[in-house]
Amino acid sequence: MNAQRIEDLVTAYKILLNEDVLDGFGHVSVRSATDAARFLMPYALPPALVRADDIIEYTVADSQPVDAGGRKVNGERYIHGEIYKARPDVQAVIHSHSQAVIPFSVADVALRPVIVQAGFLPLETPNFEIREARGDERGMQVTNIARGAALAKKLGNAPVALMRGHGNVVVGASVKQATVYAVYVDVNARMQAAALALKQSIILMNEPELFDPPEFDINRPWEHYRQKIAGAEGLENIDRTQFGLVQNQTS
Repeated sequence: MNAQRIEDLVTAYKILLNEDVLDGFGHVSVRSATDAARFLMPYALPPALVRADDIIEYTVADSQPVDAGGRKVNGERYIHGEIYKARPDVQAVIHSHSQAVIPFSVADVALRPVIVQAGFLPLETPNFEIREARGDERGMQVTNIARGAALAKKLGNAPVALMRGHGNVVVGASVKQATVYAVYVDVNARMQAAALALKQSIILMNEPELFDPPEFDINRPWEHYRQKIAGAEGLENIDRTQFGLVQNQTS
């Protein structure tokens, strides 16, 4: 049952790299379809190299690998484990160092929804401050349960949380949803920054303009981004009728 989730997980890495959301770091995980107390994530390697055989199973309780097979595990696996622990609704977690998003985490300017495709964002995206959870330890990475739990608490019920000077975390009810959200968080940040460069006072989306997740057809942008990495040959391997097309349609 996890085969499709793993396939989507690998595709998510390719999409997020192609859209410049992931850099040489960052990671994506998915909750196990057979055991909600476990999640799946690659071992510690560059995102561009991730393949299905690189996926390791981890326990949600302590973010430890079930069997690492001698491979080095990701130090920030606690981001994923603690969010899965706090949010039973979450099925996928993405942490990226999106260059468009990071300025909003350090400039005391809230990331807010400004484009229609980012209507899943809260009116003000929460911003995690590692200094509030770091204690006497050094560093900005989320490398233990306490830091992961603090990040999960800051995320709350939102789909996105910024991480000051570090990037952001995006969650979803599926790998597809989390991936599409991560792309549009990046796009929204770029559009908001561009608008602020034109004028300090810009028109933001208000609550009635936001949408509930079921109102957003995730499959359309997911397939769009997937075909961008699949190439021309991949375009022939898709059931186009799922997008509302009918036979002999000419326009």
